[in-house]
Amino acid sequence: MQLLHFFRVSEARDELGIGGIRDAISDQLFPGTSTIQTRLRYFFFVPWIFAELEGRRIADSKFGEMARQAEAGLQDQLVRQEPEDEPGIIGRTRGSLLKRMPSSVYWSGLQSWDLRRFDGSLQNYMGMHERRKALAARGRGTDDRDDTDTTLSTWDASLLKLCPDGFPKEARLALTSDEAQLLMDKWHACHPRSLLTWLAHRLQREVSAPQVVHVWEHPFLAEFPEHLRVLVKHGKCLDAATRGAAYLYNLLLAELEESRRPELADEYRGKLANWAQTDLPLLQWNLDSFWPMVMGKGHAITTGTQSFLRSWLTVARAESGQVADSAIARRLIMERERSIKKSRSRFDNAAARKQWGGSAGTGHLDFRWRIASGYLDEWHAAWRRQ
Repeated sequence: MQLLHFFRVSEARDELGIGGIRDAISDQLFPGTSTIQTRLRYFFFVPWIFAELEGRRIADSKFGEMARQAEAGLQDQLVRQEPEDEPGIIGRTRGSLLKRMPSSVYWSGLQSWDLRRFDGSLQNYMGMHERRKALAARGRGTDDRDDTDTTLSTWDASLLKLCPDGFPKEARLALTSDEAQLLMDKWHACHPRSLLTWLAHRLQREVSAPQVVHVWEHPFLAEFPEHLRVLVKHGKCLDAATRGAAYLYNLLLAELEESRRPELADEYRGKLANWAQTDLPLLQWNLDSFWPMVMGKGHAITTGTQSFLRSWLTVARAESGQVADSAIARRLIMERERSIKKSRSRFDNAAARKQWGGSAGTGHLDFRWRIASGYLDEWHAAWRRQ
């Protein structure tokens, strides 16, 4: 099984306010995923841990503490069972200092894949333990209850049946074939039009999962359903367009910090020139056909964001090789950053500018492909063991 996705460069930070567009694409391609997830089997670990806790007599005020201890116990088991170089163990290096536990990382995804039935926040769930126990004691928490009662029915029953005896003792990260089958069923039922589901179906016929850095480089791209193929191509255009804007943003900061980082201004001038020669000519992007594909998908995409992207493309195309010195392009980038960061704008706030690392937002947008491709690798390896 390939796990190269753990060592790729992470997705670009959102310095110019295009995160809503990026996430609207990501959610359609790979729903239930997030950039801070690591391994697929945590989708099973978290429910198994909480299901065990639900069977205990624990006060609501203590449930959060007990949950943290149980998740820390899982972490200890994984560290003992897995090789030292096994990637993806949440908290391996942080230990007891870990701030965000797996339950928080995977909570939203568990509902997206219909593995969690409780319709509420993690905090609300932890605060309702005593109520669940009281209702169960009155006969409403048994297996023959109405499964649509989301107050009581927290987890998918099929998922709970897959919990190994003695869990979390001897817990491992490798997915089982039965778990892979359940995930396939859930992906198909919950997200039949997603790229995650389509690729999983397609990989059933393959000996190995293709390894590519960007989703638009995938060897199956021509086979993608049309709506997914078009969305991926839009994502590629968004990546190219915003990377040019990020290069100019960093050039402007490099000029302000020339005494501290004298080499960076020339570096970003070179990157902008190369971008104008290689990426910009390929940006035959129809924004009018793009906006309907990302609007109303659960993420805020303001008129200001739409206007900025359209203006940036217009100016970049008009200025072409001179974009680095274009007064209009420079003003557009500065005004956009100021409108987002207000008093924390790096153009006006020297303290904020000192925190600039020299390459803000210049990485590729990968639309969670790094995470999704790793999941598909894991899923495919388990599927082939059937």
